[in-house]
Amino acid sequence: MNQKLLAVAIATAMTIPVAANAASADVSGFVDTILTFVDESADSAVPGGNNTAEGKFQTSGEVDFTAGNDMVSVRVDVDLGETVGMSDSYNIEQAFFAWKAHDMVTILGGVFNNPIGQDAEDAPDMMFTSHSAVYNVLDGQTSNLDGNNLAGIAAAFAAGPVNVTVAALNELADSDEENSFALALSGSPMQGLDVEFGYVTQADQADSANPLPAENWWDLNAAWSGSGFMAGFDYLAADEVVDAAWNVWGGYDFGNGFAVKARYDMVELDSAVGPTADQDINATTLYASYQIAQNLSAALEFKDQTDDTGGLGAAVGINDGSLVTLEFIATLP
Repeated sequence: MNQKLLAVAIATAMTIPVAANAASADVSGFVDTILTFVDESADSAVPGGNNTAEGKFQTSGEVDFTAGNDMVSVRVDVDLGETVGMSDSYNIEQAFFAWKAHDMVTILGGVFNNPIGQDAEDAPDMMFTSHSAVYNVLDGQTSNLDGNNLAGIAAAFAAGPVNVTVAALNELADSDEENSFALALSGSPMQGLDVEFGYVTQADQADSANPLPAENWWDLNAAWSGSGFMAGFDYLAADEVVDAAWNVWGGYDFGNGFAVKARYDMVELDSAVGPTADQDINATTLYASYQIAQNLSAALEFKDQTDDTGGLGAAVGINDGSLVTLEFIATLP
């Protein structure tokens, strides 16, 4: 389980590539295959029409390259297009350098995964098959890049027990003459407990190229694990568009590769965006996973979704109706 706290993400980006051989790149990656059993949101509005999502397989993949030395490392992640609805598609998800400027300071520059927020970008690191609503809100604010990613430069250092990261970024919607700035604080106040706070600035709505700009936003998340149990929450608030997006989750690892989890997501829209009356957007997700082999896992996910806004929930990954999927994730050994 990847909690994706900011310091962990930065440290991973630095330490893994640095260990690589400068003469050759280390290669990793994964293949993610999902079979959709039920997707009520794809039911045709035409009587007798076909649901084009149910009973279909969808596969995507990623190949990652890392190389470097004791001072500087480089990483490039290439996303391979899904087999349904795309052809000859690939994108550069990440492309960055990590420079060990000092024993206590790492400088990261380029395009990299948004480390703020609890949910991870890639399937092997995600806690569920589907992304959380918080992740999807963030992804919508970083829509100028493939996935929930940022472009800029960041510096990470330790201030006692707190890991501090500051970043100067391209404005998240690439608005003219604007930049975004980020601050993140993370740490482990007790064994098994990880906590992170992040704050990011954005252009005002009038200056933003994003059709639904949230302006400035902040995120607080925490995760705890011990004796097989796990639990956590992720809470995001923004100046505009979204009053709040949050989730709570918990689970248990039975050992022998078998684990179960549950998550509840809720999004509260700004009254200027959603209807003035009922605007509930929420989802309850049940998830069971099994580690078939060291580099192969399977997961069954049931998601009960409610969107009373007339379709606005799609922007945060919540479509009205049930969704049932079976997922297989295979990683390069």
